[in-house]
Amino acid sequence: MGRILVRRLSRPEEFLEALEVQRDAWRASDYTEAAPPHVLRGMADNGGLVLGAFDEDSGEMIGVSYGFIARSPDGEYYFYSHATGVREKWKYSGAGFALKAAQRREVLDMGYSLIKWTFDPLQSLNARFNYSKLGVIVRNYYRDYYGEMTDSINRGLGSDRVKAEWWVKSRRVEDKLRGLLVPPTPEALVDLGGEIVLEACSTLHVCKPILDSNAEIVLMRLPWSISEVRDKDREAARAWRLAVRKVYEAYLAKGYIAVEHVVSKKERKGYTLFWRKPLEKVLEGEAPWKQ
Repeated sequence: MGRILVRRLSRPEEFLEALEVQRDAWRASDYTEAAPPHVLRGMADNGGLVLGAFDEDSGEMIGVSYGFIARSPDGEYYFYSHATGVREKWKYSGAGFALKAAQRREVLDMGYSLIKWTFDPLQSLNARFNYSKLGVIVRNYYRDYYGEMTDSINRGLGSDRVKAEWWVKSRRVEDKLRGLLVPPTPEALVDLGGEIVLEACSTLHVCKPILDSNAEIVLMRLPWSISEVRDKDREAARAWRLAVRKVYEAYLAKGYIAVEHVVSKKERKGYTLFWRKPLEKVLEGEAPWKQ
């Protein structure tokens, strides 16, 4: 694998190739969940942003990211990143990070300070990438956001989503991208007063969530791979979905912000961290373990 280059897409054949990248990235049997070439072309030519990641050696398109300018109900404008995907054989190569870093630079050049997108809060790798590598925060949870999805990643799990807020000018994001805001282990956060409000009862099964904690830091366990759980026990996967939904909805409603995903790799344990702290303090780069 060679060096990864990221640039805007502009030619019709590139938008067609991006269709194949999307299908491969989501391991889909068809193109139902992919944005068609004509939509990508229209987006790119009318104020949106469509980026492709390429292997410098072969010239192959290995990833794609696309989005558009959006407006919130209170009249504030931001960039909405609808999808970012990387071909299966290039996953964990850094291509996804390269796409998001390039997107950040482009959006800053456009004059915007906020990028939003949705992701599945039940997928541990998604949580780790979004919270820990990029520095997003989450304050909103949506049930069944897209309806039933048929690709192999989402099939059978429903489509609950959280909305990431990536404050691209903030000290928090700058520190994250520079590798300076590295979280401790889950055990260290418990020692700091964090309370685990969702835990696993076995390899597959989730315990009953605690929804009435008032600790400043609460930790929510995620399965290491919800896809593996689903393939072994679909009802257990559904129970995880409902438990994670309850925790997000309960603690976001009480003013907590989801700010991090912490892991104990040796034990294959991962926890999403909720912090009861004002948004401005979080964006200034404060963290529970820095107090």
